[in-house]
Amino acid sequence: MAQEMYKHDALMHLVYIVAKADAPITNEWSNEVSNEEIEYFDKIKKAEGISLDFSDFIDKRISLGKKDGWDSILEEALKATNGCGRAWRTKVYGYMWRMALKSWEGEYSSGGDKSKVSDNEYAIIKRARNYFKITDEEDDKAIALTKV
Repeated sequence: MAQEMYKHDALMHLVYIVAKADAPITNEWSNEVSNEEIEYFDKIKKAEGISLDFSDFIDKRISLGKKDGWDSILEEALKATNGCGRAWRTKVYGYMWRMALKSWEGEYSSGGDKSKVSDNEYAIIKRARNYFKITDEEDDKAIALTKV
């Protein structure tokens, strides 16, 4: 694909895809996700030192999504992230899980005991796990890597 995505862009797209797993692709943010999801998105940017031009972010998302919706965006972001080291892939996977747990579609307890995410969110996370070849050990520590 001609549009190259960098690791920080890819992280933010993957997290955003999880946040909007049950919503259509549009150029909106605030009305489609919860305040808690927006807050977590911003925490990730701060924790990782990511400067993001949200207008460019939306443009890329819409451009990539024209062909087949989320799948093109997801595929490009997975491909970009998969070119990074195992530790980064595991961390991205952890951020994706945490965003799903923040979602209004599920229930989350701080210990993670009673976590529930939507089927769409889980399908995206499972696809990332398979794409990144996340091991059981990495899966167990992914959430701990992303405490922000």
